[in-house]
Amino acid sequence: MILVIIVVIAVVAAYYFFVAQQAGPGKISLALLISNLGNPYFVALRDGAQAAVNELKDKGVDIEMEVYDAKDDPSLQSSQIETAVGKKVSAILINPVHAEAIQPALRKAIEAGIPVITTDRDVADTSLRLVFIGTDNVAGAEAAAQALLQALEASGKPTPWKIVILNGIPGTTAAEDRKKGFHNILDPLVGQGKIEIVAEEVANFRRDEALSKMESILAAHTVDAVIAANDEMALGAIQAIEGAGLKPGDDIIVVGYDAIPDAVQAVKAEKMYATIAQSPFLQGYWAVYAAYYHIVNDWKPSEDWIPTPTVVVTKDNADTFQAEVSSPKPLPGAPTS
Repeated sequence: MILVIIVVIAVVAAYYFFVAQQAGPGKISLALLISNLGNPYFVALRDGAQAAVNELKDKGVDIEMEVYDAKDDPSLQSSQIETAVGKKVSAILINPVHAEAIQPALRKAIEAGIPVITTDRDVADTSLRLVFIGTDNVAGAEAAAQALLQALEASGKPTPWKIVILNGIPGTTAAEDRKKGFHNILDPLVGQGKIEIVAEEVANFRRDEALSKMESILAAHTVDAVIAANDEMALGAIQAIEGAGLKPGDDIIVVGYDAIPDAVQAVKAEKMYATIAQSPFLQGYWAVYAAYYHIVNDWKPSEDWIPTPTVVVTKDNADTFQAEVSSPKPLPGAPTS
């Protein structure tokens, strides 16, 4: 009788072990850490992540996601990382405020066995994350600068063209890469005497700072064109141009980056010549799926960077470009089942 009981217990235990193995990892908890939800671009990133979570829930996956807003404060984001580590989340998805300042906190996540996925912006020490999902910002900025030159050529303005550059937050990969891309295209023309960079200012990806900086620049210089490392700064420049009694798009050509809704409207109104559409929705969407496949299947990408699409947006495609960057698409290289 005792032997029978032991056998039954063993069979039941084996059955429940098998069921547990088939059921997957149990509840999946994700922490999504955003640099600044005051920026519409990052709202789209959050929405893409939430869309992926909702899809997985519809497929029966027990998954939840908590969203943190760092408000562009690296100290706050470091604290948020530590909070997520303390909660023993299954994975951290992070849009870093700064490439280096948050790394000590991320090391605590790695030490706790929590995988990290960076999106839109990367960290300096790439060993701290599983994969980066985001734009090739150097190439995107080069495309923006080429669009600016195309507009200047068509404008008939005499050379040397007088150009203003507005840069983002120093130390963020997005700002540094876009600055590099701008200069890759513009610097050779400076050497040829075709353009003159009359001012280059840091406006920290903020509309209000760009407005203030541009007001000062316009008081001191004649300007033919402005290129900004994001649309918030481009829109601030447009406000300053209009405030000076000038016509954006005519007196001064403006090119931005991100294709946020206000900027797309400015492109349609011909106040902004072009903006660069990234794929923040896909960045968030793919980040969730990358975490899910890694947790469930121990999946690792073949490359440590999964690039997301970019599109140059002008008035010619302002009504159609969204289909290229905002529709859910399968994560490249992910398991097919």
